[in-house]
Amino acid sequence: MLTLSFVYEHLATVLALILAVFIFAISPKWISSIDFLPLPADPTFFWGHEKPIFFNQPGRAIRNWMTEVGSTFRIKAAFGAPDILVLCDPVAITYILQKRVFDYRVIVVRPRIARLLGKGLGWVEGEDEHKRMRRLARPALTVDNIKAMSGDILEAAGRVTQDLVTFVRKQGKDSEVNIVDWTGKATLNIALLHDFEGGNNLEAQNILNARKTGVQAIARYIGFLTLMLLRRFTFLNHLPIAAIQGQSLAKRTIQDGVARELVARNRTLMDEHRQKEKGDLLTRLLLAAEEEKISRTELYEHISTFIIAGFESTTMTVGFAIWELARHPEKQRRLREELRALNGEPTYHDLQHRMEYLDAVLKETLRLYPGLPYMERTATKDDVIPLHRAVKLANGTMSKDLVVRAGQTVIIPIIAIHRQDDIWKDADTFRPERWLEKLPPSECLPAGWGNMLAFSDGPRSCVGSQLAIFNFKVILSSLIEQFSFDTPPHLKMSLKISSSLQAWVHRDEDDPGRNEIPIILHSLDSL
Repeated sequence: MLTLSFVYEHLATVLALILAVFIFAISPKWISSIDFLPLPADPTFFWGHEKPIFFNQPGRAIRNWMTEVGSTFRIKAAFGAPDILVLCDPVAITYILQKRVFDYRVIVVRPRIARLLGKGLGWVEGEDEHKRMRRLARPALTVDNIKAMSGDILEAAGRVTQDLVTFVRKQGKDSEVNIVDWTGKATLNIALLHDFEGGNNLEAQNILNARKTGVQAIARYIGFLTLMLLRRFTFLNHLPIAAIQGQSLAKRTIQDGVARELVARNRTLMDEHRQKEKGDLLTRLLLAAEEEKISRTELYEHISTFIIAGFESTTMTVGFAIWELARHPEKQRRLREELRALNGEPTYHDLQHRMEYLDAVLKETLRLYPGLPYMERTATKDDVIPLHRAVKLANGTMSKDLVVRAGQTVIIPIIAIHRQDDIWKDADTFRPERWLEKLPPSECLPAGWGNMLAFSDGPRSCVGSQLAIFNFKVILSSLIEQFSFDTPPHLKMSLKISSSLQAWVHRDEDDPGRNEIPIILHSLDSL
């Protein structure tokens, strides 16, 4: 006979089971999918999967894992930290960068951005604050404004090129130079259109030397261990470790010197009513400070951010382009012939609209050598990320949605995506012609400029991308008009990361290497 207590007892059990089933049915949107994602083989106890990422060439390990497990997977983090989500799926990347970028923040590397660039546009978090800063800079970096400044930019680049012509003639027939020194001078001379005397005055030399010292310290000594420790123990960012604090050398040099001189000079011009109608970035920043829209401290942070960000990326991109053109003389000749077909000095319209091979060289250089090889973000909210390619979970099911929890670290491996073997086939080959042919299907590529992520994508994409593109074309066309390029024999170039992608050249097997791109220049006037 059923007693009342028996009924109540089993009714409670049944209700508990029903409740458990209900919770299980509705819980997938709250339970992370990360633990069920594919995992590459052979993680180690202490280092997880992170050691091969940093001890191989940038992007190599992740490319191998993409072949092994697909375009969406997890890796074990060092020191027992939670698993890291690696996203190479184009739909997932577009979703994060275009639609949810302010929910995925730069948390781990944010102190490094502050040291390297300053607390400017790349550092600030929060949608409202980012939009405020972006509105401040954007009008000075529009296509129309760059076109209006193009004459000054061409003149600034030409001055450095003529200095290099003089240098080569004095050195003799075959002059080997570290081309990064000269592309750095040209880029710096263009930055904010400040007169750095062709990159030769004391201010320019201080900035160039600080940048070189910082890069050498970071690339040589920061190593794998320090990077892992910074992710796990963020308080280390504030300790006086040379490899870490070396990142701030260029920023401090700019803020303590040229930034103050720029402000003083332009304030005098503004007082004389000779500057207020100018649309350049520096003038806009100064006006904002005068109108108390930004503080004096913010003003200096913005100046260092825009000088270093524009200087570093363009300097190395032009350097990498010249390296590849020196290694491929037939492509070098094609570019020079395109330039000579203009029958005169190139104008803004020529460089931006008439030189398709120059445009292809730029894209191919950025594909192979993106300034930012990896993008790391941390989810601040629970989210469901859509995928282009379904991923097979540990339970055998296929899913086109990825559930993540707040606090999840996400890596977008830009250099691995740009060199994805199943997309580009000859992925490591410098072949600008691919950009003049039929490209891979757009749904397989990122949605950023040129179907790449060199300038990121979405609301936090590079605000100065159009200026960077024009600066690259101006500097490279100016140099290739005057010189032919060769590479010195017996050199081996590898890549390192010190916030941005850097060349590391070894002259023999015993050479530890240094941050340089040696190029032999032949003056075309003497050929």
